[in-house]
Amino acid sequence: MQCKVCGITELEQAQAIDAMGVNYIGFIFYPASKRYVLSALTLEQLFAFKPIHAKKVGVFVNENLEQVLEIVKAAGLDMVQLHGDETEDYCTRLNKLVPVIKVFRIGNALPVYSSYDNAAACYLFDTDSSMYGGTGQHFNWEIIKNENFNKPYFLSGGIGPNDMHGIEVMRKTKAGKDLAVIDINSQFETSPGVKNIEKIKTFIDAII
Repeated sequence: MQCKVCGITELEQAQAIDAMGVNYIGFIFYPASKRYVLSALTLEQLFAFKPIHAKKVGVFVNENLEQVLEIVKAAGLDMVQLHGDETEDYCTRLNKLVPVIKVFRIGNALPVYSSYDNAAACYLFDTDSSMYGGTGQHFNWEIIKNENFNKPYFLSGGIGPNDMHGIEVMRKTKAGKDLAVIDINSQFETSPGVKNIEKIKTFIDAII
């Protein structure tokens, strides 16, 4: 099982998390987010950060395509995570240039995702909210457990240290065969964008 730590705003923490062997580090480029990375770091600083283990993921919400590509280049990103209402065409065009993680926000039902099969490298399932994520709350995993996604996906949405058993249960479901990455964020923070490194290390050691 792989792990992604999202919402990083401090380079020292990014370096510490990379040293743990985390697979993905997420930087949020959505100005309305409390974890907006450009309020804390410059694109030059992000470019200079060269993780050994992790891929650098930029999180965007309904951003202009050209702007995304400019930031990908300027920050040296490896992947982009699209958390908004991006169309299949938008995702397809971007995915040809940089791997796309397309997010589907889940409330009471699973949105239609199959039309994005050829438009994204991976899916990510998160809790629905007007702020496009960042709720710190779970969605009901029962909604996805019997799906056959045929594409690797990230599981997100308020995952915390007490979810180890639930993750193991999910891995044994039909959807479990495609579960590739556990995405953690707010449940491992001391304040928005500032992580509890020891708490993350304990979780990573248990899950990887």
